[in-house]
Formats: sequence, C-alpha cells, structure tokens
Amino acid sequence: MAYQKVPREVEEEGGQPNEKATLIAQPPASEDEVHRGGLMSNTTFLRMTILISVTMQNTAYALLRRYSRGHLQERYSTSSALLVMEVVKILLSAQQIAFGGHQSDVPSGTFVSKFSFLIAHSWKMIVPAVTYLVMNILGFMALQHLDASTFSIIAQMKVFTTAVFSVLILGRSLHMRKWRALTTLVLGVILISNEAMPKMAHRRLGQLDSKTSEQMRSFAIGMAASFGDVLLSGFVSIYFEMVLKSKTETFSVWDRNLQLAFWSMLIYAPIMLYDRPNDPFGGWSVITLLCAACGALGGVLVALSIKYTDSIMKTIATTGSIVLTTVLNAAFLQGPFTLPILTGTIVVVISVFNYSDPGDHE
Repeated sequence: MAYQKVPREVEEEGGQPNEKATLIAQPPASEDEVHRGGLMSNTTFLRMTILISVTMQNTAYALLRRYSRGHLQERYSTSSALLVMEVVKILLSAQQIAFGGHQSDVPSGTFVSKFSFLIAHSWKMIVPAVTYLVMNILGFMALQHLDASTFSIIAQMKVFTTAVFSVLILGRSLHMRKWRALTTLVLGVILISNEAMPKMAHRRLGQLDSKTSEQMRSFAIGMAASFGDVLLSGFVSIYFEMVLKSKTETFSVWDRNLQLAFWSMLIYAPIMLYDRPNDPFGGWSVITLLCAACGALGGVLVALSIKYTDSIMKTIATTGSIVLTTVLNAAFLQGPFTLPILTGTIVVVISVFNYSDPGDHE
C-alpha cells in the first residue's frame, strides 16, 4: 500500500491553525492505468520519431536533388527515379494492407483479391498521379536552377495555395488571422526570392553581359518551376483530402497510397522508356539512388504523419526543415546566407506557425 503526505490543519493551544502532515493510504495504480500510461508513452515516442524523420527527410531530399542536378549536373531520366520511388511505395503499402488490419471497404480475402478490388476502385487516383508527375518533374527542374534553401522556402507557399483551393473547392472560410499569416508568408517569400536573384539584375537588359543573362534565365526557369510546383501542390492536397474523407466509400491511407503508386507506375514506365529506350537507368549514381530512396521514404512518412500527428507537429517539422536546409545549404553547397535571407526565413517560419495557430483564446 502506498502512502501520501496530505496537509491537515489542527488547532494549537492559542486557537491558531497549524498545518501538519498526515499519512493517507493511497491505492496502487491499477494495471489498466499502467497500461494506458505505457501506450501514451509509446505513442509520444512514435510521434516524435515521425516528427524528426519528416524534418530530416524534407531537408535531405531538397539537398540531395540540388547536389545531384545543380552541382554534379547528373542527367539521368527523372521518370526512372520517380518509378523506383513508386515501386518502393507500392511494396510498403501492400505490406500494410496485407497485415495492418486498417478500417476499409476492401473485403476480406487473399491479397490478390484485395489488390484487384483496390485497382477496380482506383480511378479517382489518376488525377493526383498525373499531378504528382508534373510536380516531381518541376521540383527536379527547379533544384537544377535554384539553391536548396530558396527552393524549400518558396515551397512553403503551398500553405497559401492550399488555403486558396480550400476556399474555392471546399467552400471553407478562413479567419482574418489566417489571411494575415498568409500575407506575411508571401512577403517573406518575396524577400528571399529578391535576394536570391542574380546580382546586377537591376541593370537594363541591354547592359547585361552574357554570363549575367544566363544566370537570369536560369533563375527565371527555377522560379517558374518552383511556383508551378507550389500551385499544383495546393490543388492536389485539397483533392487528396476530398478523396480520403469521402462519405460514399472508406479506404485507408495505405489503400489510397497503393492506388496512387499503381497509376504512377503506369505513367512513369512509358515515359522512362521514351526518354532512354536503350538504357532506362543510364546516368544513375549513388546520389541518384539516395534521391530515389529519400523520395520514397517521404511518401511513407506522409501517410504516417496523417495517421499519428496533428497540424502543429507537422508545422514544427516543416519549419525545422526550412532552418536546417538553409544552414546546411550555406555550409556545404555554397548557398546564400545573408541578412535578408535570414530575415525572410524567420518571417516564413513565423507565418507558418501563425497560420497553424487555432486561436482558441482569441
């Protein structure tokens, strides 16, 4: 039996209260309480693991693609790398479907019967499969022309585009607090984009030398690819949310991931063969393999974060990745790290946090 000291007031001779301690028997914690405490501890550990993994994956994926395309100038087929990512995703999703026991409309039976059922009901995933194809190509193109930190910070504009599409497609209304956060986010991105622009860009076009003109052209291509990626990201995020939360059918995140990977593979394979009919995996290196593995891991982490984490934890992971990418890009890839870049990064980080703030005490 456990005992706990509890204050008790007694009167002294002068009639004044005097606080003393008495021992009161406390029942031991039940097995259910101990079990629940253990589950909470395990869940917290899992969430923190996912949080750290998402931060590291986002950082590594941006830096690896920048190093591969921008510094090493590797010219492997982008579709071949994307195909390998989808093969890994479909294998991991299949394993979860076969042994995970997730709530779903998929009837019980053999894995082949489950797979056939999922493919027969997967037509909705054609849209995100095509969208992700274009996004991934734009991402590789952007990182060929922009440094990793600028790309990562511009990518946070997906918060803005997702909010806009949620209003246009889902008919949601956003509090003025969120619009203010989105406005400062855009201003932070503009500040960083202006600082990342090649020097001497303020001169008239006719006065630019050939080297500066080439730098400006490369910068413009990178920015256009980045903003195209951001725009499509906002759309596909809302579309995927609509599909996952459909009231007419119930499929788990792993079900939808398998369907998405299936259609993505059907799209990527012919493009890869068209790009390099005789040597589909020509130009691959260890860095290319790491890019593909990191990209595949990202798809798995997205599924896990949807299931186990909340918006605040995702925001922490996102902002942590921004800071880490900026620092590592400056340290190892000769990326910019000036006062305007630092200021813009802080503005973007604060804006993302402000947008995710529920404002319960407003």
